[in-house]
Amino acid sequence: MTKIPDIAPSLLTRQRFITFTDAFAVHRKLVIFATFLVLAHCLAMVSRFYLDRDIVFGIVPMFDFYEETNVPTYFSSLNLLLTAAMLLAISRLEKLNNKPDVLAWRVLGLGFLLMSLDEFADVRMILHRAADGISGTSLLDMVPFMTVAWTVPVVLVLAILAVYFVPFLSRLDKRYALHFCLAGACFVLASVVLENTEGAHIKTVGGIRDIPFTIMVTLEESAEIFSILYFQYFLIRYVRQYYPHTGIQVSY
Repeated sequence: MTKIPDIAPSLLTRQRFITFTDAFAVHRKLVIFATFLVLAHCLAMVSRFYLDRDIVFGIVPMFDFYEETNVPTYFSSLNLLLTAAMLLAISRLEKLNNKPDVLAWRVLGLGFLLMSLDEFADVRMILHRAADGISGTSLLDMVPFMTVAWTVPVVLVLAILAVYFVPFLSRLDKRYALHFCLAGACFVLASVVLENTEGAHIKTVGGIRDIPFTIMVTLEESAEIFSILYFQYFLIRYVRQYYPHTGIQVSY
């Protein structure tokens, strides 16, 4: 009987150590793809409003920021999930190095995990219905200047979190604290303020999705996408500065 020769393990399993150079390269690709999505959305809106073509073999709704369950929604959900993974990885590194803000990083990671789920499954509407059930009335009747109901409980949660994260931000390097706050402010401005502005406009025009409304949606979604990418960039820089020898070992 012929004996089968032994195969060295190195021939069966390949390994790669993913470094910060890889992380920045991946991030650049995400920025390029996000830019492509914005351009594709704008072209789709040109087709809708100026060429009177709403479908074009399904391409227009596929890249329309206002629609759900399409390419921009899929990208945003996965990108938020990636951000959550980065934050939870940082919380693990902080714990291994006995840093004081492990819980804060973990809360951020879980928050982005929830945001990723919301982007995909629209959890905001569930939150809105639950809040209305508890209050026994419409939240919009209780809070002035709000036209989109789900933003009311979200603003309350954000206010509580803002107070919670003050000590965490005060202990961060001022550079990272500043950029994290700018990214968060841009995201909140887009998702809450612009959302309510859109709601007010749509009521004014009787529910018609016109060009001004579409411009506001474009600004909102673009700001949300790029504020997350901005945040990711400084997360990578944070890890590179404080954990320069950290990477990911991949076997395949």
